[in-house]
Amino acid sequence: MQSPEPKEPSVQNQRFYLKLAIIAFLILFLLIPQAFMLGLVGERASWRQQAYSSIEQSWPGMQTLAGPVLIVPYQLTYNTKERVKDKDGKERETVREVTDHELLYLIPNQLDIASKLQSALRYRGIYDVPVYSSGLQISGAFNTQPLLDLIATTKGKQLHWDKPQLSVMVRDQRGIAAPPSLQWNGANLAFKPGNNLLGSASAGMHAILPEIDPTQTSQVPFAFDLELRGMRSMNFALLAENSAVKLSANWPHPSFSGELLPETREVSDTGFNAVWKASSFSYNVSGALEQCRQGECAGLLERAVGFELIQPVDVYQQSERSIKYAAMFIVLTFVVLILFELLKKLRVHPVQYTLVGFALLVFYLLLISLSEHVDFLRAYTVAALASTSLLTLYFGAILHSRKLGLMLGSGLAGLYALLYVILQAEENALLMGSVLIFTVLALLMLATRHLDWYALTAGNSPSRTASGTDQPAPVIADDAP
Repeated sequence: MQSPEPKEPSVQNQRFYLKLAIIAFLILFLLIPQAFMLGLVGERASWRQQAYSSIEQSWPGMQTLAGPVLIVPYQLTYNTKERVKDKDGKERETVREVTDHELLYLIPNQLDIASKLQSALRYRGIYDVPVYSSGLQISGAFNTQPLLDLIATTKGKQLHWDKPQLSVMVRDQRGIAAPPSLQWNGANLAFKPGNNLLGSASAGMHAILPEIDPTQTSQVPFAFDLELRGMRSMNFALLAENSAVKLSANWPHPSFSGELLPETREVSDTGFNAVWKASSFSYNVSGALEQCRQGECAGLLERAVGFELIQPVDVYQQSERSIKYAAMFIVLTFVVLILFELLKKLRVHPVQYTLVGFALLVFYLLLISLSEHVDFLRAYTVAALASTSLLTLYFGAILHSRKLGLMLGSGLAGLYALLYVILQAEENALLMGSVLIFTVLALLMLATRHLDWYALTAGNSPSRTASGTDQPAPVIADDAP
């Protein structure tokens, strides 16, 4: 029986281009599960945020300490002339006594805060949230000169002083572990709940003070200790002419935030120390106090410095960044398989391409799920080894060569290793990723620069099919060296 004549080259070319179209469609199809992976990361991150919110319901939340602010109420009584009409319609001038109730807000001319923070972890399911208990030592002094200035500007009017108070604002009042005691000008006074400020959420505490002598300038010292609990972040609103905050904590991964960075900081594996210094020129303190006097005191909490207790590795952020490279891994793997089809005269079925694509995507699913239970490096290593081992065995089977399977598996393992390095280099991730893509493309172009693609895709009958028959050698361009 005569062997069938080889098909026309045009038919072979049509089949090859049809297969390329199918593979291109397959790559586009695999972008759907890639998008699913990205959505899964967002969903798991939202569940973690729900865990944070759940813990926050039973533990004080992010804290901001503002103050203390000295509030001196006073009454100003004076006579004012008015023109009124009597019953006959004639205008006459009358004198009416008016009493205004006002508040004088004073900030310390010196404020010193020393904080020693102890952190711990609270768990809700598989998620953990850093919480803390901060021991605060707050001291300073008020200058009473503004009282004399007020007297000087209200001459001719009756000025009556009411009981002054000292107010301290705290974002979440549940964090005050025990009622502190205030040392005011040598006397011990008790704080009461609520900051007693107009226009605020009343979170904090206040103390009723003895009367202040307004006839002479003096420095009134104060001091109190406060144990404040919270979670994730701590901030200090520096409402003083001159402020200094010294902070030490046992959390090794701080992220400093606010309107001013610390002047000095030391971060180690056992914790960190930081020092902030600021003056009233650093913030618009007078503007915030004026808003508070008008009943909007919430702005006092906004002008703050502080830090956040961040997790050393955000597994969801790194997983999301790694998934964005999935398309590159799929395209590169498929290109290599196509080259082996042409060079070794093999036939890889589109179903096999599909299985390879899904095996590449399963790596990211393993990475997301494992990183929720173990550290990211261990999760990445296990997921990469599992995916690479599976694909190495499968490549060896479909390419009928254990050597080729090991070659492709080793190359894939190297790409996973490079990807991990890119994920760790957050600031240089874009640069390193661009260099990686350029390098892979350059190597692929240089390795195939002498191939005669027309000859490879022409009518050379395959010599190795599913039964393992031989194929002719690959065709190289005539001008190859």
